[in-house]
Amino acid sequence: MQQRIRFPLSSVSKAFVMSLILIQLGCATRSTIPSAQNSEASTNNPASLTQGEGVVADHITQFKIEEDAKEPSTQDSELEQIPVEINPLVEKWITYFQGRGRNHMERYLARSTRYEKLMKKVLRDNGMPEDIFYIALIESGFTSNATSHASAVGYWQFIRGTGKRYGLEISRMVDERRDPVLATQAAAEYFKGLYSLFGSWYLAMASYNVGENRVKREVMKNSTRDFWELVRKKRLPKETMNYVPKYIAAKLIAKDPNKFGFEGIDYMPPIEFETITLKESINLRVMAEKMNIPYEDFKAYNPKFKGEIAPVRNASLDLRLPVGMTEAGLLAAAGSVSDKVEFVADAAETQNYKIRKGDTLSTIARKYRTNVAYLRELNEFSRKTKLKVGRRILVPDRTPLKDRKDPAAVAARKIREVPVNQVTGGEIREKGSKFYVVQSGDSLYTIAQKYNTSVNELKKLNKLRKGRLIRVGLKLKVPGEFGQEQETTEGKGTSKRTTNKKFHVVKRGESLIQIAQKYDVSLSTLKKKNRIKNGQKILAGIKLVIR
Repeated sequence: MQQRIRFPLSSVSKAFVMSLILIQLGCATRSTIPSAQNSEASTNNPASLTQGEGVVADHITQFKIEEDAKEPSTQDSELEQIPVEINPLVEKWITYFQGRGRNHMERYLARSTRYEKLMKKVLRDNGMPEDIFYIALIESGFTSNATSHASAVGYWQFIRGTGKRYGLEISRMVDERRDPVLATQAAAEYFKGLYSLFGSWYLAMASYNVGENRVKREVMKNSTRDFWELVRKKRLPKETMNYVPKYIAAKLIAKDPNKFGFEGIDYMPPIEFETITLKESINLRVMAEKMNIPYEDFKAYNPKFKGEIAPVRNASLDLRLPVGMTEAGLLAAAGSVSDKVEFVADAAETQNYKIRKGDTLSTIARKYRTNVAYLRELNEFSRKTKLKVGRRILVPDRTPLKDRKDPAAVAARKIREVPVNQVTGGEIREKGSKFYVVQSGDSLYTIAQKYNTSVNELKKLNKLRKGRLIRVGLKLKVPGEFGQEQETTEGKGTSKRTTNKKFHVVKRGESLIQIAQKYDVSLSTLKKKNRIKNGQKILAGIKLVIR
């Protein structure tokens, strides 16, 4: 475990230089089997389960929640502790997540449970505090294919250079920045080096956002290693000054969602998997079909592969499978070997585009509703790459589903969808039943409230699997007859009334007394209905029960 370096400011220069050299060298190391997986191999010989020669290697590993995601042991090491300081900047971000950013936070919380046990185990195994996990929440919202305008990719938003420095493979066929295990290992190594350099978690986080060189210069210029002092002096970029407060706010909410008004979140189940190691390149789509599981589900276990082909690296290939499917996976792998190792884009995700006169990456990005950074990443273009008329590049596939000829793509998109702009108020009638078409910002919780029902009832009505995320355009069956009003609003949109309850969403600057007077209820009744203790501060964005 890294020891915290303590040094007087008079000798700060030497310490910074030495630590920076260590960070630039990239001290990350990794084994063939990621540390987040159980290192105990199966005693069975997997080769005996296949019909092919030389397809399967000689071990199987697992990650199961009940076995691997144990509670961390108590340690006295300072490295285990990340301070939580609540100040006006942190409160500002709490208010943002409860109000304007609420829809984002609800989605992030829903996805967080899929990766929490796994990523926290990787962090512990690398000698890091578990709470680093919440950096991924504010960086990507736990989306493997998240891409920023600066071409940062994956759960931890590594740019290409930093990812490669910490041992992540980034090529035309593989991007390990999208892998929850390998990218978390790289993030742990990076944070370990940053903490060793600054001796402060807040400065380490600031460096993760803006770069260690910028933070180092400000620390030396201002003779301080106090992040908040640098904020008071406005010595860092605005985004970086907000980065740590945003992290603290997100962590507080994620650790106790109900306390901050985030109830009824449709949490995803934790990921569990078994890993087999193969010796041949595999066509993932063919293998998924042979295992009789959706291709998209299979890819979700193995997000580092950009297309259908999973290539071997150093004579081996690790593939993750749902728990209990090892034997089926080994049999399927034997019949899914790919003789031709080349990039094959996932159906309905990308399409070819022929460069025309006058095209630029910006105009193409606008046409296909994406950004320049994603196009560069997809085609492995540098900033100096020039487009040539007639050249074909990859772009996102925006072809309407009904026009796609690929049967696999059609089968993968059987969700009932209706164009949102063709729906009045989000509601439609079909065969005497009432349906709601999901709008931007909706969640199962908010839709359930709108129709005076529960999340579980919505799931039953629509046969939604546990952990399923809804998306814009999805048609959901809801209780009631078409045209029946289930919700009315009062005032300026701050109060909502269903058939049974009236609510009020707290606005900035409001007090309990003002709210009680507005609705002609007693202060004690308001506190009792909302379980508010004496002296408890109410924050903007919290929804109160009025009656």
